Amino acid sequence: MRTMSMKNKIPIFNVINDIRNYIDWIKTIDKEKTKSNSLWNKMGMNHNYFYTVYFPILLPEEDRVLPDNIKRLRVVEMLAPVHRYLDEDLGFAEYIVPEFNQFYNEENEPTLTYGIIYRFAFKGLSLKWFITRTIFWTITIWALLKFPIIKWLTSLI
Repeated sequence: MRTMSMKNKIPIFNVINDIRNYIDWIKTIDKEKTKSNSLWNKMGMNHNYFYTVYFPILLPEEDRVLPDNIKRLRVVEMLAPVHRYLDEDLGFAEYIVPEFNQFYNEENEPTLTYGIIYRFAFKGLSLKWFITRTIFWTITIWALLKFPIIKWLTSLI
């Protein structure tokens, strides 16, 4: 994985780094899925089309009487090996954003099952970045085609 340095102040380099790291993320996930003894398979991790990783965590039945904030703390404790795995083993801690949500049963009561999600977070690439660059280049190309600027510049030489 390539880390972003402070000297990469030019946004295009950060975007290129993001794309390279995302491709590394996809390759790493595909490689980890094939290892039968990896934490990926032990935790029952899965991913969607965009390589957002998800898996369930089930708290023990004795935790049912605990307050909600203690239950969430237990979930975070159970995620410690996963965080180490993603950070130390795979090297993607800087680019991964964890989320967890509690499931509810048919009576709208909270269960002891939590859905854990890890999303890849782009640092430089964003919708705003893409739209502003697209608008800039569209206007530039339109101006070059509409106005004979290049002919005028070549006539000066």
